Amino acid sequence: MSTLLEIEEAAETLPPAQQAELVRFLTARLDASAAPVSKARLVQAGEDVLLEAPAGAPLMTAENTKRMLEDWP
Repeated sequence: MSTLLEIEEAAETLPPAQQAELVRFLTARLDASAAPVSKARLVQAGEDVLLEAPAGAPLMTAENTKRMLEDWP
């Protein structure tokens, strides 16, 4: 696929659940490229909710994760 029209046509052939997943993926990708992550944030991946740490963050140990969640707005 080389044009937006071809991509749109291919996306329309997907089942609704896969179309929704594609939209979530593209939205997350656009959000990620818009601004660098400076704090931990919750990210939805399909039906899962994940805690995403910024680049250079400390290891995701139980203690560090608990501290990050306490700072969550």
